[in-house]
Amino acid sequence: MTDELPRVAQLLWTGGRRSGRGPRPALSLDRIVGEAVAIADEEGIGALSMQRVAKELGAATMSLYRYVPGKDELVALMFDATMSEPPDLPQGDWRAALELWARCTRELYLRHPWVLAVGASNRCMGPNEAAWGEAAMGALIAAGLPPRGVAEIVLCVTAFVGGAARLAIDPAQGRDSAGHVGPTLDPAMIQRYGQPERYPATLAMFSAGPPENHDIDAVAEGLFEFGLGRLLDGIGVHLTA
Repeated sequence: MTDELPRVAQLLWTGGRRSGRGPRPALSLDRIVGEAVAIADEEGIGALSMQRVAKELGAATMSLYRYVPGKDELVALMFDATMSEPPDLPQGDWRAALELWARCTRELYLRHPWVLAVGASNRCMGPNEAAWGEAAMGALIAAGLPPRGVAEIVLCVTAFVGGAARLAIDPAQGRDSAGHVGPTLDPAMIQRYGQPERYPATLAMFSAGPPENHDIDAVAEGLFEFGLGRLLDGIGVHLTA
């Protein structure tokens, strides 16, 4: 069964450990992944390439392939590396545990915006990502929730947090760059190219203007707080029923 697993699964779960004696190599998988994460954090996932990572490490591009087969596998390792410290959640209180887990997950997305795009891809799950989910599911089960249905609750919270985190990233920042993760709607596009009568509610919203003391970060924070509270309220009703 193990032989049938893809190479990236071995890299994720063993860290590419080498056996045998010999001189210590100049590179390591941890160094490669760490540099790749730094590039993606600074410039977006679109700036990442094996050549770029090698240049930053002062190494030949081909030397990286001794550690990781290619860019897809490298991105999978990067994604898992960002989740190296799952949150320590309170036990016995499902709501408090889920709330803290949601906040930690949002903070992770804000530190590494490219994770939002990578997380939507079909990939092998690594040990850190599995441990991140284990923290939430374990806390819910420890609080007395039956195992059946726990995964669905965690996935719902994950989907909400991912969407809310996108709102926290300024849509104007990096609009034309590879790191941009959200759509931008300008009412001028509707007026000039669309059919205004098709979007009356949207145009009315824009006409009303921004809220008082408008600040994009404050708005995103408020939406997250409101949405998380209502989501947890709904889960509570579901569990009671």
